[in-house]
Amino acid sequence: MRSKAQTLHWLAPRLTASRIPKSFSFPVTDWKEDASHVQNQLVVCFGKGRVAIRSSAVGEDGAETSAAGAFASVLDVDSSDRDALRDAVMRVLASYRRDGRNAHVHDEVLVQAMVGESAMSGVVFTHDLVSGAPYLVVNYDDASGRTDTVTGGNTQSSNKTLYVHRGYRSEVRSARFRALLEAVEEVETLLGSEFLDVEFAIGDDLIPELLQVREITTQPNWNRATARRIDATLDGVRRFVESRIGVIPGVFGSTTVFGQMPDWNPAEMIGRAPRALSLSLYTELITNGAWRLARERMGYAVPRGQRLVVSLAGQPFVDARLSFHSLLPATINEDVGGRLVDAWVAKLADRPELHDKIEFDVAVSAYRFDLPDSADTLCGDSLTQHEQAEFVVAVRTHTQALLSGVNGGSVADAESAIAELQQRQVSHRESTGVASEHALLAMIDDVVQFGTVPFAMLARHAFVAKSLLDSLVTVGAMSSERLAEWYAGVQTVAGELVGAIHSLEGASLSRAEFLERYGFLRPGTYDILSPRYDQMPVFTNPRIGEQGLRRQSPPAGPRSISESAPVARRLVEEGLTASEREAIESVLNNHGFGDVDADWLFAYARRAIAGREQAKFVFTRTISDLLELIADFGERNHLSREELSHLRITDVLEMLTSSQIHAIEDELRTRSVLSADDHAVTAAVRLPQVLHDAAGVHIVPFQTAVPNFITSRRVSAPLVRLGTGVHSADIDVAHLSGKVVLIAGADPGYDWIFAYPIVGLVTKFGGANSHMAIRCAEFGLPAAIGCGEQIYEALLAVPAVSLDCAARIVRPLE
Repeated sequence: MRSKAQTLHWLAPRLTASRIPKSFSFPVTDWKEDASHVQNQLVVCFGKGRVAIRSSAVGEDGAETSAAGAFASVLDVDSSDRDALRDAVMRVLASYRRDGRNAHVHDEVLVQAMVGESAMSGVVFTHDLVSGAPYLVVNYDDASGRTDTVTGGNTQSSNKTLYVHRGYRSEVRSARFRALLEAVEEVETLLGSEFLDVEFAIGDDLIPELLQVREITTQPNWNRATARRIDATLDGVRRFVESRIGVIPGVFGSTTVFGQMPDWNPAEMIGRAPRALSLSLYTELITNGAWRLARERMGYAVPRGQRLVVSLAGQPFVDARLSFHSLLPATINEDVGGRLVDAWVAKLADRPELHDKIEFDVAVSAYRFDLPDSADTLCGDSLTQHEQAEFVVAVRTHTQALLSGVNGGSVADAESAIAELQQRQVSHRESTGVASEHALLAMIDDVVQFGTVPFAMLARHAFVAKSLLDSLVTVGAMSSERLAEWYAGVQTVAGELVGAIHSLEGASLSRAEFLERYGFLRPGTYDILSPRYDQMPVFTNPRIGEQGLRRQSPPAGPRSISESAPVARRLVEEGLTASEREAIESVLNNHGFGDVDADWLFAYARRAIAGREQAKFVFTRTISDLLELIADFGERNHLSREELSHLRITDVLEMLTSSQIHAIEDELRTRSVLSADDHAVTAAVRLPQVLHDAAGVHIVPFQTAVPNFITSRRVSAPLVRLGTGVHSADIDVAHLSGKVVLIAGADPGYDWIFAYPIVGLVTKFGGANSHMAIRCAEFGLPAAIGCGEQIYEALLAVPAVSLDCAARIVRPLE
């Protein structure tokens, strides 16, 4: 087994596609015997230049174990300065003795000429480090000019990742990445190994400099069977994408883009790689049909018979073409609609960072008071001026109808349906108590007809309201500060939950009463592994509740976000000023909304925003109960929640509606095991957040996510990460005080965090009008919603964060 230095010395004369910086190595024993002689050798070898003094210890780069990063490296040392050389070597030697390690007779020190300012540097893993999936993973920095930012873990540098499915290197278009991957392929051939970790730097000449080459040491942890299935899985995804990106009869547009966050943002609600039960329940209740039914009732164009979400290797993606089609008025001309959809698909493909903002920054989903002036930008050159003017009129007419409710699909219609679902929930609990699994079919029908469809309608109304109100600022009828105050003053069910938690703490609300109202909530609405509030020790421990919820005394100052809300609520309670009302009504009249006054508009917006959150609160109770019925069914058939999580909802329903050859336990366990194997592949597959062509299945570039910043406040504070699933029950809520909370996705199950004095929120997924965006606006809480994989992963590695919403910056703090 060669040492790091020996590997580089062996490779140097054999490389043709890359080079290794001038190097010199020496045994530690030589240094101990005559350090002065070694220093002379270094001066002769490198002259007057800059060098890096690196470790090359025995056992540092074995195939099964590694001490990568455990030993010191000293960069940018003056090779003609004997004192500097001595100090640097002594630092490396001192690191060999860390943690009680004994010196080895074959330990060496490697000295390399420093590479000048690089255009790109980083590390290539020739397989995924965690799963062993067949990807070339390039973790790189192409901004700082340094060569140590990636390996040094400098999270404040540009740190990006490119995934290239092995065997598809030729599809990489970038010259610098193509040169790098050719160099790595040559090293693989020379060393006879496909499992390498290569540190590199590339200058303007595009010739890679290889700084270190070692074997990947996580191989014993890999599931080889999973890794072997990746190739076939991705081939299947590619075939599906190729078949789907063409023309579909009855659907506007000639092609499409798939995204994890447009429209119904499944990545936020169920995650990038959900288990089978979560994905199937989400699609069954929402994206198979409810989304279309709601928009059809509201006068939108509807692509009939289409399901919004597709599953690519088990990962949920929204077909953005269907979204764009369904955001157009039903009166739209088919030809005009097709050209608009094509323009919006092209824009999203070109600007993937807008994937969670399509309703505001890509498409026209409702009238805005700046639309006549911004139509050129939003429609591009897809329409003639005459067609564009007609389109603006059509959108305005449709929005006016939505506000008046003349064609159905009104806020009142949706509220009535949600009230019906509440009555059915009460009736169901009173008449049956603990229902059997045979109630599943009726509950699914109820939650779609009276839950997710009216919720989708209210969510659309909330988008319409936000479009109108935000554009009042754009046209100068209202200040952004005053509108932010108004948003903060709209109280939703989150405020009621916060008040209930405080009442529970103060013993004015019993634990039983609290759990009756809120016990069904769970962080992870569709996740059977995520415990409900009434299953969490923090809410169910008899020693808590009446004696107070907190485990330690809160710090001085506001006890919760809601205690700072009265100032914000004043605008809602006191109403608009006379000058604001006059300016807003002038805009309304000028745009043909003369039958709507300013107060009515804001009342409509408040009703839509609060109604949307109330609807979600109500229908999630039925979903939560559904999951518990499934869990009870599983328990009677000796199936764990873990096993159930890998079953589709149709698997469970099939057991209730058809006879089986085998015992239910055996049949479902067999399906669960197979599905768990599939999920391992789902988790290992890498796909871009926005996929616009078949090549993107195999070449997954870094994609920037632009967070949705809430408020204009600034905060720097420690981070606390909250997970979903079984770990949620272990959270010590007292530790949230003064922290910025970091979560992946969010739903009503996380509303309890607002009862505590947190100072900010950052989420991986989430849109501008998502659940948590509304919550944070209500509480005036600074937040970065939907920061994306890159920022989220960086924040996982640091203890604190700086969040500047006005400057639109979220930055890790070491």
